[in-house]
Amino acid sequence: MQNIAIFNLLAHMGVEGYAILALLASLSVLSVAIALQKWREIHERDASDEAFLDAMASVRRFEDLVGAVARTRGSGLRSLAEAALVEDENMRIDAAEPEGAEVRGQLIQEACERAAEEEYIRLEARLPWLVVAAGSGPFLGLLGTVWGIMDAFFRIGKEASAGLNVVAPGIAEALLTTLAGLLVAIPAAGAHQLLSGRMRRLEGEHVLFASRLGSLYRRASLPGAR
Repeated sequence: MQNIAIFNLLAHMGVEGYAILALLASLSVLSVAIALQKWREIHERDASDEAFLDAMASVRRFEDLVGAVARTRGSGLRSLAEAALVEDENMRIDAAEPEGAEVRGQLIQEACERAAEEEYIRLEARLPWLVVAAGSGPFLGLLGTVWGIMDAFFRIGKEASAGLNVVAPGIAEALLTTLAGLLVAIPAAGAHQLLSGRMRRLEGEHVLFASRLGSLYRRASLPGAR
């Protein structure tokens, strides 16, 4: 019976209600698609990082990093290691000098941090749309509510009656758009919080790994390290 009532409301809803529901449906589809895409990207990143950390288990010197990169595929931590190797090839400071080794280690760490920031920016792309859906959904629903109440009062004036058969349809349509707005906003807000938390954790893991690579390079320059 409730489904029949909802279908009846949809069948007799005005153009304005249809327009608001269409906007909410578009936001819902967009937010679900983005959330699923980001979860897939993070899952793939986690799998890539796990494989690379397994390869890193045998790395004892900075030079061994080449083998770990060659044996694995993907992005994430591996892209940071690639950035460290590229920076090592491009630097021209004499590693034999203690000051030069320290500077080189710092440059390698900074190269890793830049690569980590690029990874974070790629992961964060399109994520703000979840904020848009979470923030706009209730307000679009509220707009439909206000419009429906205005329509209910218009019907009261037109019919010169305040009976339930005159007022109830407009109020029901108004509440339907409110419900739709909340159904769009709540999942989008939850998905954004979960994804943001997971991405902050990834960012922290990348920063720690960048520091680890910088220390690995500096350790190689210590006396007797080779």
